[in-house]
This record gives sequence, structure tokens and C-alpha cells, in this order.
Amino acid sequence: MGSAILSIDAGTTNVRSLIIGIDGTVKGQAMISQTLHYPASGLAEMDPEELWIATQQTIKQALGQAGLSVQDLVAVGITGQRTTTIVWDRKTGRAIGPGLSWQDMRGSERAVELLAQGFFVSAICASTKLESVIDAIPDGRGRMMRGELAWGNVDSFLAWKLSGGNVHATDCSHACTTGYYDTFAGQWDMRLLEFQGLNLSLFPEIRDTSDIIGLTDRKVLGVEIPIGAIIGDQQSAAYAQGCLKPGEGKVTYGTSATCNVNTGSDILLNSLDAGIFPLVLWRRNGETTFCLEGMVITAGAVFGWLQRGLKLIKNMADAADIGASVPDSHGVFFLPALQGLGSPHGQAKSFGVISGLTLGVTEAHIVRAAMEGVAFRVREMIDRVYKDSSLPRPTHLRVDGGAAFNDVLMQIQANILGCTVERMMPLEATGFGAALLAGEACGVWPKWSTGNLRQTSRTFEPEWSQEMRDERFEEWCVACRHID
Repeated sequence: MGSAILSIDAGTTNVRSLIIGIDGTVKGQAMISQTLHYPASGLAEMDPEELWIATQQTIKQALGQAGLSVQDLVAVGITGQRTTTIVWDRKTGRAIGPGLSWQDMRGSERAVELLAQGFFVSAICASTKLESVIDAIPDGRGRMMRGELAWGNVDSFLAWKLSGGNVHATDCSHACTTGYYDTFAGQWDMRLLEFQGLNLSLFPEIRDTSDIIGLTDRKVLGVEIPIGAIIGDQQSAAYAQGCLKPGEGKVTYGTSATCNVNTGSDILLNSLDAGIFPLVLWRRNGETTFCLEGMVITAGAVFGWLQRGLKLIKNMADAADIGASVPDSHGVFFLPALQGLGSPHGQAKSFGVISGLTLGVTEAHIVRAAMEGVAFRVREMIDRVYKDSSLPRPTHLRVDGGAAFNDVLMQIQANILGCTVERMMPLEATGFGAALLAGEACGVWPKWSTGNLRQTSRTFEPEWSQEMRDERFEEWCVACRHID
């Protein structure tokens, strides 16, 4: 038997491969940044073939770091960004045109039209963009009807590539974010497909999250390895964090800050106006577990903007050092709405705000205010999720993701929430969760193994009083002018 599991995490701005040993530790990893193209305002495109090349390179590099070969792999798990729109030629396996990122807003008007017809979608959903992609292909509708085209998110595209075209599949956690999924029926919404004139043959098969869906092709990796899991990035992180019972949740600090709270078998619909949506967490042996998901759209991306846009920091570590050099933000307040205002407001056209600037303000105060702004946004999102769900609120917040590496940000988050912040090891929870689920499907670990394999690297205890955190939160809301 092999000694490791390969996990592929195709994120919004990078692709990462993790090699996880049988003992649940990271043996090797590699990451390559991906270029997002912005051809016009509101448009965000990626190159699927660049993604595939980078995936192959990171697999090779991660194995090399681990001192292993593909023959040592027991299983492959796939995770990544959700509801990206990629169409490819079934014969050649090559993408036709660019992939449209979930950040791409060209479907905004179509979303309004679909909502008016009774279809529950948002502008980020693939269901608002796929028609235009098909129609942009010469004889696209004809080719679709002849079964020449395939569509999917990055997970389906990578599964197709890895299997040499033998697997065209996804799972419910990905499907439910596309706008094409009937949550109650657990299958593609044929009413919407018929409304848009789309053929079911274009769509990937929906499989269980942890299940052997096929094998890698020998011509691709040199050996046949079971593909044992496909899962959305946020749901994968929730599994890695051990969010197995209703009320258990986590926040992943990546480009955005995303909160997922397990709601068991219940589909909760009372937070839709707040931009908090019921999604599938995972489906195993035909049984579906749901969650509520809220998103602070601009979180880790704030630090990229501070680096590239304002040139105040060099990198994330630099942000922590600069933020720690001052005791507070000196009256500066920051609203991180650089890509609209997500949960619990759902205001796509909102803009970022920096207020309280005086001659005494330095770059350190602005960096500190940016961290506090992210933490305040996370607080209001979490408050609304647990208020609307009526689920028991845990005393610990489980965190992961690249921005969670920032000790100063995590301490500020503990102060603002008034609870212990528990940082997971490894930080790459999205890749770790997919590896666990793939390993379980292939018999490496028993089902629900995350409880035994999850580790905490550090905890952060709140240092502010309840009065101080509430006072600071109200001041921030007033300064940023978005008290509801």
C-alpha cells in the first residue's frame, strides 16, 4: 500500500498541491500563483490551460519535497474555488476560451432576469454566465446538442484532465454554488436548464463528496490512482476543522473571509437577505449535510491592496510587524468593502472607507485599522449567522487560511469577538480536508477521521472587556456609516 495522499487545491489566485502522510502530517507542498485577467470593469478571467500546467508542476514539486514518487500515492483529492465557468472540447480536452472566475460580474443583469423568473441565483453564479460562454463559441449551441462540449468548475476540469477524459464529475458542495442545483431534489435543476436551452450532457455528473469517482490516467501521472474526493474549498476547510455537528463552524481567511456553520440536515433560508446562504457541506453515502455560509468578500485581499495599491507593506508578515508597532489605530477606521460589502449586508455596489485621518496618522495606524476592519466585518457576519440559525454558539472560533498566519490579526479578532481563536495546523485547511476525505474513501482512515487528525498550532485569548469591544464596534460602525 502507498504511503501518502495527494490533494490539489485550485484556488482563486494560486494552485497548491499537498502531500499528506498516513499519519496526517504534511510531507510536501508546492504552490504556483495564477494570473487573473481583468479585461474590463467587472470582468475577471483565468486561463484553464495555465491552471492545468501549474497543477502538474506543483504535483511534481510537492512529491519531490516529500521525497516520494507517484507510485507512493494512495489517493487523490480535489478542491478549489467554486462556480468558476470553464467550457472545454470533449475530444481534445482543451478549454475553449477563458474561464470566468466567480468574481466575474458580467452576469449581473442576467441574474436580475433569472430572479424575476423565480430562479434563486446571484451574479457570481455560473448560471448567470454559462449561456453567454456557449453563445460566444462558433456553433456553440449546435456543438452542445451534439455532445461535443463539456462544462464544469475547476474541480470538474481537473478531474477530466487527470483521468484522461474518463471522468466528468463534481459533488454537491460545488454544484450547489452554481445556481443550477436543486437543493431540495439533490440534482441539477432541469427547469432552469430547459429555460436556458441547455443540454444535460454538458453538465458533470453529481457524485458523493467522498467517493472513488475514477482513476488517474497512466498517460497523465504514469500510474492509476483513485480520485477519492471532490469538494468545494470552504466546505473542505470545514471538514478539516472538524465541523461535524450542528453549530460547529470555522472562518477561513483567504482572499475573502468565509464562515461556514454546520446546520445538519436542515436547510435554513431565513438569512438570504443578509447574503448568508444555505449550501451543501458534503454528501456521504447519499446523506446530505448542510451549512450556512457568510462571506466577508475582501479580507486577505486587503493586504494585497495595501502592498500593491498603497505600497504600505511588503507582504503579510510585514503587515503584522507594522500593525504591532502601534497600540491602536489612532482613531482611524477602515471598512474593507473593496469588492462590495458581503454578509450580512449583501451590497455589491458598496465601496471601501477609511475615516479618521489626521496629521498624527501614520502608515502603521492605517495598517492596524485595516486589520481591525477585517475583524469587525467577521464579527458582524458571525453574529448574524448564529442569530438567524438559533444554533448554539461555540466558545472557540476555528480559523485557517493564509491570512490567519498573521498573529496580530488573530489577536485582534479574539479581542473583537470575545472568544478564543483557535488556529489550525496546517493553515492550508482546504487542501487538508480534501486529502482526508480522499483517504477515507480509499480506506486509509476510518470515516470522520478529522477529529483524530486535526491539530491546533496556537490559540489567542481575548484581551478586551465586553464594554470595550462593544464600544469599539459601535464606533467603527458609525465611522464607516453602515449601522443597519
